[in-house]
Amino acid sequence: MKPLAYLLLFTLLGCATSNNLNAEFDDSVDFEAYETFVLCVDDFFVENTSYPEYDNLEIRQLIGKEVEKQMINRGHRTNVIKPQLQAGFRILLDHEEVVFTNCDVQTEYGYWKTCTINREVYTTETLVLHVSDIEKNQVIWQAKIDCDFNRSSKALEDYTKEIVETVFNEYPRVSDLAL
Repeated sequence: MKPLAYLLLFTLLGCATSNNLNAEFDDSVDFEAYETFVLCVDDFFVENTSYPEYDNLEIRQLIGKEVEKQMINRGHRTNVIKPQLQAGFRILLDHEEVVFTNCDVQTEYGYWKTCTINREVYTTETLVLHVSDIEKNQVIWQAKIDCDFNRSSKALEDYTKEIVETVFNEYPRVSDLAL
């Protein structure tokens, strides 16, 4: 019985840590050549105002703070006067309604009668991080990960740090600075 319990535990942990992380970058770009960056200030404005539990000012400030920290940890310096890079993020929300029904045979001929049991709306979130070359006006790195920012303030801070760091582990430049 114990081997089955371990298998179940590893399966559950594998599902719990699966965040569907995807990253891509322009492999013709020398990321080591960039020294300065600025955060995109427009990303701090809440876009999904109909869903404040998933997208609000607190969430955006925490993400911005962590993006800045990760860029600095990779050897870039903040420079709002003459930045080479612009780092930013988006929170994408997708809502899907699922209707659960109970279908009973209405007559002996087999016609189906549809009866709605319940309606559920599922919300999925995706965090997209990107870094652009300001002079070339092009995105040179972007990554996305499934996320869930609908958490308490304390849990949200820890979660945001973890998820932004996880995404930035895919960033092509790793500085000698202590991460």
